[in-house]
Amino acid sequence: MLQRIPAYGRRASSREELLALIDRIRGIIGSTPVRCFQLGGYRLCVKLEYVNPTGSHKDRIALYMVRGAIESGVLGPGGCVAEVSSGNTAASVAWISWSLGLRPVLFVESRASETKKSLIRMLGGEIVEIHDEGLGRDWVRERAEELGCVLLDQLSNEYNHLAHYETTAVELLNQVSQVDAFVMGVGTGGTITGVARRLRESQGNALVAAVTPRGSKLAGGPGADTIEGLTSHTVPEVYQRHSSLIDRVVEVESSEALAGIEALASATGILAGPSTGAALAAASKLVAEGALDTGSTVVIVAADSLARYPQLSSQLRLGSGRGDVLLNSWWS
Repeated sequence: MLQRIPAYGRRASSREELLALIDRIRGIIGSTPVRCFQLGGYRLCVKLEYVNPTGSHKDRIALYMVRGAIESGVLGPGGCVAEVSSGNTAASVAWISWSLGLRPVLFVESRASETKKSLIRMLGGEIVEIHDEGLGRDWVRERAEELGCVLLDQLSNEYNHLAHYETTAVELLNQVSQVDAFVMGVGTGGTITGVARRLRESQGNALVAAVTPRGSKLAGGPGADTIEGLTSHTVPEVYQRHSSLIDRVVEVESSEALAGIEALASATGILAGPSTGAALAAASKLVAEGALDTGSTVVIVAADSLARYPQLSSQLRLGSGRGDVLLNSWWS
């Protein structure tokens, strides 16, 4: 007799059933496409992570962190999962947890848009509003414990790094045979350090550039400018542990990130969010200063889609020409 496979969204009866569900979910996360374009004397390749189920690369780390908690025995059927996030990770954790019949509790900044809060709720998440997700993490940990939840803590969780080392980077190297530069914004540090580690093992000479808002703590500043999706006021533990893998830190202003969105759309047709715009702006700076040889292949990640940021409509208009200065550096 064939055994019935449990439907998503129902409480599993055992740890084994939870892990079986996770194996099924793994089949629809990742394996994202890469699209490459010739920009002057350089090749730009973009990994389209927004085709993941909730629309971002954070589905990968949510799966890994939840699976790690289950395998370690701290999380079981019907358990509660907590995370601090006002963006993509919140949506990913909500969806993964709901799929497994778990209770997702998300600590979300009160200033987060109602669009984001609605998405989190739609995907099954309960919201606890906080003032600043980068601060007061001890309070969050205590509150999560009071609620009986396992706090994943993406900023320090090593599974964040491993998810990209074991999946994103492996896919990328199968899709792009030679990577001369990998340019990535730092939100939690998981993507850039995971991919950098794999690149170091397979292609030791690749340039790895971390992108951060101008004046951020990561760049040694006070945390002045902000770009949605990138850390400004803290340096994540995941990044600190693996910072030796990073060759360069490139600071980008919020206005340059918006120009990067338009430049990417103009050159490739790809509509990506602010962190990707910042990566394109940073890559353009590296090209302009001669840090990359002509003929180099530069890789960036489209972490999410521009469609997730309707609030940018008052600041951004495709076709305004603000991205032209960035694109000119690739052809000069």
